[in-house]
Amino acid sequence: MTAAPAHEPLPDLRRLMAFRAHGAVRLLLKCRAALEDIEGAVSAGQPEVAVLMAYDLVQLSLSVRGLRTVGELSCAAEQPTFDPFAGVPAMEVEDGLRLAAAGAEAVGSADGGAAWLDRLRDHLAATERRLGYSAPLPEVRTGKGLMKGFKLARDWSSHMRRLGLPDVMPSRWTQRDD
Repeated sequence: MTAAPAHEPLPDLRRLMAFRAHGAVRLLLKCRAALEDIEGAVSAGQPEVAVLMAYDLVQLSLSVRGLRTVGELSCAAEQPTFDPFAGVPAMEVEDGLRLAAAGAEAVGSADGGAAWLDRLRDHLAATERRLGYSAPLPEVRTGKGLMKGFKLARDWSSHMRRLGLPDVMPSRWTQRDD
């Protein structure tokens, strides 16, 4: 008979750091932009556009969740090899896809899709909570610009380099053109 371990095994530090850093940036720059697009489509009465964008949002959000285990750090949705569901339990994928599909009926409902938008916001908030930050991530898509997001990225960049992980900032944002 073997004794149970005295404690939980420590998480893979590199994976944890990548999850928190790259997950935050993906959520700030891509997920929130997709949510704004969905809100615009709903207010314009465009259910097809809202649903298509909801699929993008759900896939991006689930890809953030997957970063905790085996998800891909490089998130280029136009790459055919990118798997937004890597490392995500099948039930979460199914629930997310059902949520996106529900928009087709929700946008034409009596509340104009407001309840569905709340469910999408809740889904995104649940993803953000998994990142483990002590406070909500800053809003970067405001009149004040990306400054809070750049500060967060700058804080993570040195840690990423030390661990041999890709930087959280897109390389085209950090390289000079001349």
